[in-house]
Amino acid sequence: MDVYSATQALGSYYIDKVTNAVKSASSNQAATDKDTFDSVYNSVVGLLNDTNKYIQDASQAEIDFSLGNLTSTHELSVYQQKANLALQYTVAIRDKALEAYKEIMNMSM
Repeated sequence: MDVYSATQALGSYYIDKVTNAVKSASSNQAATDKDTFDSVYNSVVGLLNDTNKYIQDASQAEIDFSLGNLTSTHELSVYQQKANLALQYTVAIRDKALEAYKEIMNMSM
């Protein structure tokens, strides 16, 4: 497993999942605001679950490495890098969502 290809695939996955949720919700003419929100919310919850899985996999790989069950430092670093990048993408998505929320709240009606 190559670190570069694993991290590139992970980044594309996170970006595509949120983008597709927003596009599919906004392209549906009959979609209400609640449907749009639910679609984006479910997408973000799925990303959080994926991030937690990557972090748990990295923790398990560290335990396996320390016990001698995992002997490849390369494989350990791939698990750690994937967990790190997943967390970075999750934080970036959270920051953008908060920024958008603040912009909406500052709009005058």
